Amino acid sequence: MKFSELQKNVIKAGLCTHCGTCAGLDNRILMKDSRHGPVPVSEQKDFVLTTGIDSACPGAGINYALLNKSIFGKYPENWLIGNLKKVYIGFSRNDEIRMKGTSGGIITQIVLYLLEKDLIKGAVVLKHGIPKPWLAKSFIATTRKEIIEASQSVYAPIAVNEILSSLSSFDGPLAFVGLPDQVASIRQLQTLKHPSVKNIQYVLGPYVGINMYATAVLKFAHTKGIKDSSLIKEVRYRDGEWPGYLRITLDNGKTIKAEKFYYNYLLPFYITRSTLYSIDFANDLTDISVGDAWSPKYEKLGKGFAVVIGRNEKAVDLLSKMKSEGYLELEEKDPEEILNMHGHMFDFKKRGAFVRMRFRRLFGRKIPEYDIEPKNMGLSRYLVEMIISGVIILCSNRVARGILGFIPVGLIGWFFNLCRKGWKNISKPTKRKGLMNQEYCIRE
Repeated sequence: MKFSELQKNVIKAGLCTHCGTCAGLDNRILMKDSRHGPVPVSEQKDFVLTTGIDSACPGAGINYALLNKSIFGKYPENWLIGNLKKVYIGFSRNDEIRMKGTSGGIITQIVLYLLEKDLIKGAVVLKHGIPKPWLAKSFIATTRKEIIEASQSVYAPIAVNEILSSLSSFDGPLAFVGLPDQVASIRQLQTLKHPSVKNIQYVLGPYVGINMYATAVLKFAHTKGIKDSSLIKEVRYRDGEWPGYLRITLDNGKTIKAEKFYYNYLLPFYITRSTLYSIDFANDLTDISVGDAWSPKYEKLGKGFAVVIGRNEKAVDLLSKMKSEGYLELEEKDPEEILNMHGHMFDFKKRGAFVRMRFRRLFGRKIPEYDIEPKNMGLSRYLVEMIISGVIILCSNRVARGILGFIPVGLIGWFFNLCRKGWKNISKPTKRKGLMNQEYCIRE
């Protein structure tokens, strides 16, 4: 593949996931920040891309069926959640880590354990606040302090995989923490036995539903009277007790906050394009994936509870040791209970994404190429998706975003949360119909 083809078929087509793999494998490519997140650019007009980029670009598509066979030796019994051995609800037994992390501190605790037990020498995680307070940059953390400081999510596209060029020269085994598209790219490179990923021994990652462009946090700050972004000193996307809140700290020490569910009003206005066509919600290709345990039972308890999926024997053995040694609190659960916690988002990714791609194809536009596809989705599911897509189209234009700046956050946040709950109740029968038994075609 040539760089011009990557530009035409992925970047300009609006399919780039901003993962950074191409820049990590080819030093002629750099990731440049744009209003649509970091995108690959080059000073050279055209050239043949380094080996591996063409097959490991998640924007072009991922062969999930083949990768599942390669990684786990078989297809998943349920394509919604992917291959798994055991699922749990749990949290870190260390209160500081639990409170500081996004979902019970599970990923932070696992990475710390791996480092302290000398199972890894470092971990690919995010350093917050670089190059701007609301962004982050991937690096190799080698100390407890660095790993703890990397806790929490960043709700903006970050080119994590641009670090690939430095991984092969690292002395020792690594853990890799990434989003589904970044993980899929790593896994594809592992199947190719690419030297950049030879040191990665553990792959972990969070559930990912909807990501937003970084301009969302600037719009929020603007509506709170912060017109100059240079006044922002720090941004924490899930600060405080779970489920947390957005906290922006200014140079003068003043802070502005919004509860997570209120801040979510920005989702339809700033949803990333790649989110709409991603079919992986539960980070299916990791060894261990982690998500918030959204259930009235756990939400009432507070402090932070997480869904934890051990996808292979290595993962289950690790989790069992951490539980027996007092690092993690884990209660094994039936996978169906876990699926029900996030039914709306499994539907959004595992069925809705395919409907959106079919709409896109009708207009002659490029779509990612996957080797799985759902069978027999009813007409009602298409009608629901037309409403969802219509709302996103209506909200994501410049005029709607401009109007948004004049509406008080408390009012629109409250209204959005009310609409979100109402829509979930209205659409639930259609979105859940046949979901748990959804069958897929596999194109081998």
